[in-house]
Amino acid sequence: MDSLPLISVCIPTYNSGHFIHKTLESVLNQYYENMEVIITDDGSNDNTVEIINSFSDKRIKLLMNEKTLGLEANWNKALRLATGKYCKMMGADDIIYPYCISEQAAILDAFDVALVTSHKNIIDQNGTLIFTRRFPGRGRIDGIEALKKSLHRGTNVIGEPVAGLFRKDVLEKSGYYNGENPYMIDLDFWSRILKNGDLYVIDKVLYAFRISPQSLSAKIGFAQRAFFDKFVDKVSADEKFQMSAYDRTLAKTMAMAMGVVRNLTYLIYFRKNTPTNFCSTDET
Repeated sequence: MDSLPLISVCIPTYNSGHFIHKTLESVLNQYYENMEVIITDDGSNDNTVEIINSFSDKRIKLLMNEKTLGLEANWNKALRLATGKYCKMMGADDIIYPYCISEQAAILDAFDVALVTSHKNIIDQNGTLIFTRRFPGRGRIDGIEALKKSLHRGTNVIGEPVAGLFRKDVLEKSGYYNGENPYMIDLDFWSRILKNGDLYVIDKVLYAFRISPQSLSAKIGFAQRAFFDKFVDKVSADEKFQMSAYDRTLAKTMAMAMGVVRNLTYLIYFRKNTPTNFCSTDET
């Protein structure tokens, strides 16, 4: 085990009692043992901490914030505490499948790339599959082109924070999470990682991202387009990304179309499948 690179799995929590047990189970059941699991709890007042403490695995490191930090600062605190060669950020309700870390780490060991991701399942609050989303490509992809693939589709096809495994030394060069544009916090982070290297897409479904009516992705609704447009403008101002007028127009047009499709999908699905007594106050 010691010959394998240490991997830091970072899980910021806030009132995550509904899902944190399954999330931690999915991490601890990986076919990769040389991990540290860093959990930064941002003042939960439910049973989140009690559930975390019910695990006796020595790889878990729970740190409780003395005062509430908020999403951005809590995420970054977890990352700053990471001591591994490679890092993965996870929402406290996400799931990674048993070979996720071993397969992603093998890519970073074998290829000089900055980030590795995969296809994903979208699940609801009960763990039921809603649909599967695949990245439009596989294998090694130039970092700038990978970001453009995402922008051209008007959505984050690279994936949420749980999607990626990245190098700690690249993180130090790229910078940490920036929450000024909350809906784009993940793609903004990936864009800076990909300025420092290529993306590798594993042609498998290796994780599940959970959506509930209370999650940030569902709450923002049609305001997503404005956040996306703001991000496109930011990227376009960076000469490194070489964004043409065509790139900008296509990105914003697709963002409008994807916003309609996404919100109608969530609206129809959750009206049919959400129990009236379900409640969640997850900060993430």
